[in-house]
Amino acid sequence: MTDALVGIDIGTTNVKAVLATPDGDVLTVDTYSYPTDFPRAGWAEQNPEDWWIGTVTTVRNVLNRVEKPVRVAGIGVSGQGCAVTLINRTGAVIRPAIIWLDSRAEPQCERLRCHCGEEILRLNGKQPAPYNADPVLMWLAEHEPASIEAARCSLTSTGYITFRLTGEPVMNVSDASILFTFDLTRGCWSEELIDCFGLPRHLYPPIAPCTSVVGTLTDQAAEQLGLPAGIPVVAGGEDTSSAGLAVGVTSPGQALLSLGTAGTVNVVQEMPRMHPALLLFAHVLEGKTLLGGSMAAVGGALNACRQWLGTNYSFEELIALAGQCEPGTSKLIFLPYLSGELQPINDGNARGVFFGMSLSTTQSQIVRAVLEGTAFAIAHNISLVEQVGTPITEIRAVGGPTRSDLWCQIIADITGNPLAVVQDNVGAPLGNALLAAAGVQLITDLVATSSRNATASRTFYPREAYRDWYSQMFAIYRQLYPQLSSQFAALEKVELSTFAHDK
Repeated sequence: MTDALVGIDIGTTNVKAVLATPDGDVLTVDTYSYPTDFPRAGWAEQNPEDWWIGTVTTVRNVLNRVEKPVRVAGIGVSGQGCAVTLINRTGAVIRPAIIWLDSRAEPQCERLRCHCGEEILRLNGKQPAPYNADPVLMWLAEHEPASIEAARCSLTSTGYITFRLTGEPVMNVSDASILFTFDLTRGCWSEELIDCFGLPRHLYPPIAPCTSVVGTLTDQAAEQLGLPAGIPVVAGGEDTSSAGLAVGVTSPGQALLSLGTAGTVNVVQEMPRMHPALLLFAHVLEGKTLLGGSMAAVGGALNACRQWLGTNYSFEELIALAGQCEPGTSKLIFLPYLSGELQPINDGNARGVFFGMSLSTTQSQIVRAVLEGTAFAIAHNISLVEQVGTPITEIRAVGGPTRSDLWCQIIADITGNPLAVVQDNVGAPLGNALLAAAGVQLITDLVATSSRNATASRTFYPREAYRDWYSQMFAIYRQLYPQLSSQFAALEKVELSTFAHDK
């Protein structure tokens, strides 16, 4: 009977599970979607039971769809980072999980910036922001103290599913390193920062290496999943780092560019170098870190462009429209801050801007400016990574927008780096299957196994003819936000009014 591994990823909108061979060949894939609740403006919560139902459903489906019998030799999990999931002494969830989209903890972040922001940056490599677990735990301690008092510990989405599988409350190194209380140099929780945040130490569970076997499948979990009890479960990863492993982003200077409605770009480092405007966290590969940022609107910006044009253009038609004008045919710059922006400006008040419109501006120029604006946002993050001394050797891209050769070429031209598109790669769950294979010693070289499977379907190289033009436009792009930031803040304070009209 063939050995196989189960990889599971708990995303923001769905669970995805794969069944894969130790060499990384995907046998079957399944997904299960669930809702996000928004109880108040700026709040975002999910029911952890939905994650578990999705896990059970997808694992059963991949097992039922496999053509030949297999022996599941190991399981690995990753998930959306920072989802605060409190469990009590019996393992029951105390309240809905507060996920990374939630911004209720901004006041706590402001206090952290004033009192221990420098220490957080020195030890953890990040600036306080409300997406993260620690300020949310501070908010709960102030507003829902009973929840904190009842908690055995706080887990992430990854940690919670691993707990449901094994009964062991544990967090993997990559997932833990996202939290502000993690000491990146020492690879453990910082007692100093936990004390600074005024949080109980017991909220922070034990940390394990990503390939470490942290437990085995319990009888109860095995019955629900349709698997034998006793299967080893590894600590797993954080979703971005697991996806990086799956697409072969394993060597210093390689960048993972994940594009969808939003986007992320993260570069592998051998030695952790930090930048205050970026995110620094541990790769699933021991001894390596990832430095980069997230962009709130990439594919979402193109979807918005369809609404602005007042038409029913398809994705392909919008791309074709953008292709009707070449670089240099208009001096139009787009700031893609349609939902605020994460890295590197870290400003929830920022908004989208077209700069340089005129009476002669055409639809094709508008669409092309949107494509270029999202590429400028990617280049902005990359330029700061390079600024701290991490040169980029290659960008590996995945996601819906990579279907467009034009968009890929624009990104290569603007960033000045080769862009390799890795298609038909299932991402994080495959990375987790590989982590499980390594953890149960079915493979000895994670990097080599990943590289064999993560082959690029197309590669785009920056064109020298456009370098000067884009350099000039990028310089202007970089100057626009600093000049507009105070006006974005002022605009946010303007209250909407309801006007009564006589009928």
